[in-house]
Amino acid sequence: MSVSPFHAQQRLPVLKGLLARQNTASKEQGLTLIECLVAVFVIGLTVTLITPPLFIAAATRAQNRRAEQALQIAQGEVDRIRTMVARGNHTNADLPKEIPNGIALKDYGTPNGFVGSLIKTPSSACTGRYDDRAIDPTKALKVDVDGDCVADFFMQVFRTRGNTTQDQRTSTPTVTQQRPSDFQLGVRVYSIVADGTAPGNAWGNLESPPQQASLQMTNGQGNQRRRPLAIIYTPFSWSDQNSTLCSYFQNANGALPQGCPPP
Repeated sequence: MSVSPFHAQQRLPVLKGLLARQNTASKEQGLTLIECLVAVFVIGLTVTLITPPLFIAAATRAQNRRAEQALQIAQGEVDRIRTMVARGNHTNADLPKEIPNGIALKDYGTPNGFVGSLIKTPSSACTGRYDDRAIDPTKALKVDVDGDCVADFFMQVFRTRGNTTQDQRTSTPTVTQQRPSDFQLGVRVYSIVADGTAPGNAWGNLESPPQQASLQMTNGQGNQRRRPLAIIYTPFSWSDQNSTLCSYFQNANGALPQGCPPP
């Protein structure tokens, strides 16, 4: 069947329109190399910008978690001593060792080593498990918090001599079995990264007298290598005896109220 020139002229614009749309669609399909490079650059720039804050946030969160654990360890030791005092079981032999007279708790020096292989741990399977014995105030006790027998922290515990009443000295001549009526306790808990025996560390690097480690944002270990994560200094008073009040007044101003026996 033949096509008239009139019909051919009508179809020609339609064909041109179809060809134009096909050419336009082919130009818009896919990505060019330049567009790919720009996308890669934007992704790389985004990763570069967000990675440091993520690392800082993670390190800060880990440090805060360790500081929280350290505070729990220190508070646990304070509670242990407080229970002993409340029960009247706080003999000089069972309490933490004394520091020399005339030295304030905050001014006492840092540890210079560990207490042998002893470790405070919740696991009964660990060798050298700590049995609450009194330790030298110049030494530190390893502390394991997760029961894997590997130290996560170490703790320094010490106290002042305090006062012992005349009644105690008379009824209990043996000094180690006497129970002080009041004293002050100091507990410092360090991260194990401050271990003076670790390569690159030394006990002499610990800050003395120490300040508590800062919990500001950090991208590393902060000042945990030199400072304790937790410090507690707290007074104790044995209130279950008549002479405790007399001892308190004597400590406060050196004068004894009427009715108190001489020291």
